[in-house]
Amino acid sequence: MGVPRTPTARDLAAAILLEEERKRTRIRDLLASRRAGLPDSRDRGLLTEVAYGVVRRKGTLDAVLAPRSRRPIARLSGPVRTALRLALYQVLFLDRVPAHAAVDHAVSWVRRGGGAKAAGYVNAVLRASVAQVQGPALGKEDPRRDVPREDGSAIRLRDVTFADPASDLTKNLAARYSCPRWLVARWLELFGEERTRAALRVGIMRPPLSLRARGSRDDLYHALKEAGASVRAGHVDTALLVEGTGESAALAAVQRGEAWVQDGTAQRVAPLLRPERGQRVLDLCAAPGGKTLHLADLLEGQGEVVACDVESEKVEGLRELAAHVRGDVRFEVRQIEREGELPFEPASFDAVLVDAPCTNTGVLRRRVEVRWRLKPEDIGALAEIQRDLLERALPLVKPGGRLVYTTCSLEPDENEAVAAAFFAAHEDALEREHTLEAPAGRDADGGFAAVFLRT
Repeated sequence: MGVPRTPTARDLAAAILLEEERKRTRIRDLLASRRAGLPDSRDRGLLTEVAYGVVRRKGTLDAVLAPRSRRPIARLSGPVRTALRLALYQVLFLDRVPAHAAVDHAVSWVRRGGGAKAAGYVNAVLRASVAQVQGPALGKEDPRRDVPREDGSAIRLRDVTFADPASDLTKNLAARYSCPRWLVARWLELFGEERTRAALRVGIMRPPLSLRARGSRDDLYHALKEAGASVRAGHVDTALLVEGTGESAALAAVQRGEAWVQDGTAQRVAPLLRPERGQRVLDLCAAPGGKTLHLADLLEGQGEVVACDVESEKVEGLRELAAHVRGDVRFEVRQIEREGELPFEPASFDAVLVDAPCTNTGVLRRRVEVRWRLKPEDIGALAEIQRDLLERALPLVKPGGRLVYTTCSLEPDENEAVAAAFFAAHEDALEREHTLEAPAGRDADGGFAAVFLRT
């Protein structure tokens, strides 16, 4: 009996991608259990990069593969489709990976599970696809042959691959920027071409590791620099962005209680509630808990934060936050029902945060699976849930207290439309104080927030 083969980073990536598609599991959750099996940090980095990257750029990969495949990509077996995408992603988007290494791994991985015929098909399609790669795009953009990359450059293909934007801009952008056609069409109608292109460009980027400094940002910055991290300040005065080297130093700072992993736009939300020392604050849709902990920090060591969610698994995750709460802040976690009256006394909170479930269209680069699972009808369905959450939350706010509604969506139907309708229904009991509309950008995700004062 031979010695069992140790899975490589590419093996693990292929298995993760196959499971994500079959079971509709989040890449982040699948990675959590597999990264630890790779002792080399470079292998862990490659696994993370390709697992997220293949899902993020799936639409572009399929568009490039399709002309070279005798069968539609969607009708290929899961292992064959996974191997094709995994190898082509490395060829198009990872300069440090030789094309032959990516192709050879895909062929051998499929052969182990699918036999020689499947391996031969993968080999033929990949070699034909790799032969189409001309190299870096130089000069004027060719929208029918250029594959955009996250840094603003592009890879040029030899043959025309994408639709003519003059006759079908939606189809061209959807394929090149890896986004469902219906969503691109919606954005073009709502936002126009310039803003749509900007959102699509952000959607193909790898997000930086964003930290919220829980104390002095300057002190944290210098500590990370001394540890060898590549770090820079974000646009929010508590935000630091770590790119390239320095992930281990950043996570060590989190373990020491000096920082928390949180996007810059998300860091702008908790201060909108203006929490003060000694107050009682409710986070109604709290998981995973970044804004909850921020609220606790803003209470300056005294007060109470109640964190709620509907799913037992999320509630258990919230309970783990207790170890990170500082001072004498009381921290309570409650599981609530999806519908009906909330289990709290009326007017019992100084501030309430409704961080509502949404389409996540402002965080597509992080929640890479979302774009492929989202359906047009989800927008309206989520808006109903959002309105219901606001109605349930309002009675809990004390007179003079604040109610903040926020999403990580770009959709007006979930953002301003929900906030405006809610305010119109309660003008006698509310003042509208502030609106935050953040487009998705390189340093921070997209999002929305509306602040209401209960009179």
